[in-house]
Amino acid sequence: MKFHEKNMKFYQRKTFWLVIIFAYAVIFFRWHAISIHDEGYGRSWYYGDGFSGRNVESAAKFYLDSGFVRNYSLPTYYYTDTIQNNNSVYTHYPPMSEWIGGVFASITGHWEGKYIALLPILLSFLLVIVIYKFLSEILNDDKASFISGSLLILSLYFIGYVDDIHQHLYVELSKWSFVYLWWRYLKFNTSHVYILVLWCLYFIMCMLSFEPYIYIAILTLGFSVVLQKKWLSWQMVVIASAPIIAFGLRLYLNTLHLGSFEAMLADMKGAFINRTGGDSNWSELGHAMTLNDYLFLLPKTRFNRLGHFYILPTITLIYVGFLGLKSIYSKNKELFRLSMVIYVACISWIFVMPQHALIHVFTLKHMAILMGIIIGVGILQYLEILKKHFAEKKYSFLLAHSVFISYSIVYVAINTVYLLYLKFGLAYPNFGKEPYYVIDNFFF
Repeated sequence: MKFHEKNMKFYQRKTFWLVIIFAYAVIFFRWHAISIHDEGYGRSWYYGDGFSGRNVESAAKFYLDSGFVRNYSLPTYYYTDTIQNNNSVYTHYPPMSEWIGGVFASITGHWEGKYIALLPILLSFLLVIVIYKFLSEILNDDKASFISGSLLILSLYFIGYVDDIHQHLYVELSKWSFVYLWWRYLKFNTSHVYILVLWCLYFIMCMLSFEPYIYIAILTLGFSVVLQKKWLSWQMVVIASAPIIAFGLRLYLNTLHLGSFEAMLADMKGAFINRTGGDSNWSELGHAMTLNDYLFLLPKTRFNRLGHFYILPTITLIYVGFLGLKSIYSKNKELFRLSMVIYVACISWIFVMPQHALIHVFTLKHMAILMGIIIGVGILQYLEILKKHFAEKKYSFLLAHSVFISYSIVYVAINTVYLLYLKFGLAYPNFGKEPYYVIDNFFF
């Protein structure tokens, strides 16, 4: 049976399986060749979160050796280093990724990061399905959703973090699943069982990271307003209890460990100042964030890094994204409003924890769902414009198109094909190390 191109589902396309085979070939080679203890940039800066991975590994070994009761289940870092008694009970971040590593170690006897990474790699196949499924349903366009989904799967966003044993894969799988199920629940009045699942997903995310707290809250409210014109409902109240309970549990464990409520508050206050850059004594920048950091450095770094994270250069992403939003606005006002809600959620972390957003490249993952909705639509719109200008023989426009396309191809060839697929992928470490500042500034 032959399927019509317009109605062909993602799994019916031969190209889909080629994308999956290639992406996982790079993923498994990186998993095999590049350790979280690698001294180069194969697991740091753009290409992973090796520091947090080493912390999860340390906590997993501690749980394996001492169980979960000691230290009130809080993760212990620096347990695997060579300095005796150089342990640190970490209270500043939700501990679920460390708990997952500890459970894995207790079951298998392996605490090493490479073995723990097999779990997120396995779960990443579910993320692939959710990404393509959600985009195909919300866009109602199999071609646009396939383009967007494939760009996400082939990008650093996916390949660089699929085997990360910290929170990245777990949060992204939970986040995409939450958005998909909340949209279906509001759109199609589905079973109330969805609310229980949504509560669990939100709770899990809040026990993995602080980042989903505000992101999911905005989406929960915004989707309800757009789809049902409701600012408050019993479903939203139930869902909103998840982050409250998760945060309460975190504070309770910290209080038990630190010995008093006052000590816990002082500890969390220090963590908050650190993440926001509000004090030079705590700031990872070496100074308290200034107005210049907010107005220039923060936007500049986000602009530079966006293209690295999602294959196409930032300028190209902005242009085709604008075309995508314009097309969505003209055809589906409801989806456009949902896209705006997602955009607000995407940028919310910049205002809540600005220094964390500035220091850590991986916070660009917040843009993934928006990229998925608008980029495929935008690329198809751009191709229509290109065909129109070619048919009308508008040579000045065709020259501009040539420069634009050439720039995009060169960027992808160097930033993704060379650096991600080869240098820090299939050919690592044959090509040596790469200074981060070259990657960070190349062609935006």
